[in-house]
Amino acid sequence: MGFLWALAVLGWGLAWGQGVIKGLTPGEVKGLLKEMGVEYRPAGKDLFRLELNSMGPVWLELDVCEGGRCNLLILSAGFSRKVTLERINQWNRDYRQSRAYLDRDGNPWVEWELDLTEGVTRDAVKRFLRLFLEAVLPLFMEHIASRP
Repeated sequence: MGFLWALAVLGWGLAWGQGVIKGLTPGEVKGLLKEMGVEYRPAGKDLFRLELNSMGPVWLELDVCEGGRCNLLILSAGFSRKVTLERINQWNRDYRQSRAYLDRDGNPWVEWELDLTEGVTRDAVKRFLRLFLEAVLPLFMEHIASRP
């Protein structure tokens, strides 16, 4: 019994050391972005505009908020380029972890969400952000620029 208790305490300590979080506040998002060297502008209470030189703005939104902590982190980027619905649907078939859609003006958007409800490490949140910026977004830009 003592061994199991020690293992549980050790696991909790390791998780704490890795920065396990269940939800984020806008202040914590600012801290993570600063740590990563990502420039941003607040664009609302739970909305940030990430300033990226070559890709245009990326929006980071916190949603499903309760008591100041938000359980959903949403990254999205839109482009003023006409793309067919077939091309958007092809993205959704081939890259199921993210989703693409056409807005009211027919412009393509790509979104990706991270659910924080059950807890993730700070490093996992940083990897999520980097993966969107360095892989998902460039792939989407290539996808909407090319013809099927």
